[in-house]
Amino acid sequence: MIKKIGLVGILIVAFGLGGCAGLANMKEVQFQNMPDENKATVNFVRRSILMGDGVKSEVWDSENLVGTLAAGRLLQYQTEPGEHTLMINFQGHWAVAQGVLEAGKNYYLKLNMTGWGPIIIGAAEASDPRIEEWNEMTTVIKDDVNSKQVPQKYVEEAKKVLTRIENGNANVTKITEQHAY
Repeated sequence: MIKKIGLVGILIVAFGLGGCAGLANMKEVQFQNMPDENKATVNFVRRSILMGDGVKSEVWDSENLVGTLAAGRLLQYQTEPGEHTLMINFQGHWAVAQGVLEAGKNYYLKLNMTGWGPIIIGAAEASDPRIEEWNEMTTVIKDDVNSKQVPQKYVEEAKKVLTRIENGNANVTKITEQHAY
């Protein structure tokens, strides 16, 4: 009986440390410091903090999956300039940032965990001294060739969050020109 309880405990710990599969396949790339002149680059930062490191987060641009962000990674996302609603889903908790992204500019959004509940996206100012350190992190992008189509139930969940935002029922971090780098 004690052996069975020990085995179950080991399996639970192994599952917790192993993490969950993400919605997108990601690939490591060389960090790009300069965005294309006609694009904006958003760098999603997720530091490794031990607690929750095995759980992956999903990054969205409105109802479009940008990629899966694991702990200790920087996800680079090049997009068209203009108004964007960027979201991160971490274990059913959503964090939102909105703003007008400018062509030729970099933005840094950092996933901040608040403990036992909600998460927040922090928008780093262009003068943030941590940016140099973040640029050294393992950089990933979505592997569009090897990623499967996102199941509709996840897209519907993102749409529900967008409705909450439109109705003023969500905390939103504003991305402004002081965040452009």
